[in-house]
Amino acid sequence: MKYILNKKSFYLFLFLTVVAAGFGFNQSWKEHKAEKKRNEMISKRSVIKQTLSQSFNFERSTFPKKIELNDNSVSVEYSMNEQLTEHIKRLLKRYRSDYSSVIVIDNETGYILSAVGYERKDNNFNISLPFSSTHPSASLFKIITTADLIEKSNLSNDSVFKFRGRGTTLYKYQLKDKKSRWQRNQTLAKAFAYSNNVIFGKAAINESSSERLFDMASDFGFNEKLMEEINLSKSSFEISETEYELAEKASGFNSETMISPIHAAVLSSVVANDGVLNYPRFVTQVTDLTTNKPIWTPQLKTKRVMEVGTARQMQDLMGLTVKIGTARGPFRRLNRKLKKELLVGGKTGSITGGVPYGKRDWFTSYAMPVNSSLGKGISVAVMNINVKKWYVKSTYLAKNIIEYYFKKVNPLNDNLTKAKNKELDKDT
Repeated sequence: MKYILNKKSFYLFLFLTVVAAGFGFNQSWKEHKAEKKRNEMISKRSVIKQTLSQSFNFERSTFPKKIELNDNSVSVEYSMNEQLTEHIKRLLKRYRSDYSSVIVIDNETGYILSAVGYERKDNNFNISLPFSSTHPSASLFKIITTADLIEKSNLSNDSVFKFRGRGTTLYKYQLKDKKSRWQRNQTLAKAFAYSNNVIFGKAAINESSSERLFDMASDFGFNEKLMEEINLSKSSFEISETEYELAEKASGFNSETMISPIHAAVLSSVVANDGVLNYPRFVTQVTDLTTNKPIWTPQLKTKRVMEVGTARQMQDLMGLTVKIGTARGPFRRLNRKLKKELLVGGKTGSITGGVPYGKRDWFTSYAMPVNSSLGKGISVAVMNINVKKWYVKSTYLAKNIIEYYFKKVNPLNDNLTKAKNKELDKDT
């Protein structure tokens, strides 16, 4: 009897072992197939991205809608808004700066709604300027410096600094703390709004460091690839070796820190998104024309750059630039209804240098609805390069584009009405 029980137990054990082994093999096989499928997808996406990058001819004025991929034809759909792009082209042809570049980004999705480059000499458009990183960032870099000072130092918008001389210059004597009857006081908020180089140079020396500023610049996307679908050259920022170099870099008073117009728009987008960087993208879908099935839909990639509290203080500073600072002129004439319903902020910059050579007139800005249920709005970056004379201010172009977008492309009034109707439906 004992022998029979042992024999039964043995066969039961053997059966269970075989079942378990089979189950384990089946699981391993499923995992292997899933891993193989993932690797194939990654490889396929890499090929698609590489092919897309090689297909973009930057001398064109538009992007290719059909490309060849592994002997198959595929169609490429973009996030560009044709109505908005046509309006921007009309604006640039009307004022005809030597060179101009305009970028509009949807803050919430990271989609590029428009990317237009213009050259006065040939009176035509291209897509090279928006995607080139051969442009000194000028005072736009104060956005990065301010984020670092607020986030990592005991400074706020109300912190007071002393300075001598003109705020638009940056001499070594201005960086020394020396009592003088010509000394004046200015808060960090006003220093940002009026783009005071001296205060930002002194604040970086006394409250920050080369390493910290480099880290914050990296968080904002400098020295890294910002886009997957295109060979967008990296915006560059280098560590400073001397205190004066640190002051130059922190204030944007140098021609070594380079940025692309795309990246300029991203700076404002980070602030509007409460400190989150939504990496820019402009391909919405790639479809195989043989099977008529989508083979790649790019996903949104994000990273946190700064805390929400820091970003909110930055919004106040950029708002002040538009209200009383260097961008106040054109935005005084912003549509009254839009003034009430939009939060608008920005940062100006100007410097001579770069490729193509000339005096750059920068403006990066965001415009988002006061009613947060209507989304995060858009960011607009405008770069004009003037060789011999000025034709139109970048701030004026940005103000015009913001008005057109919220009146014609994505009417704010219509969205407000829809939002109110939704609230009424919920109540009933």
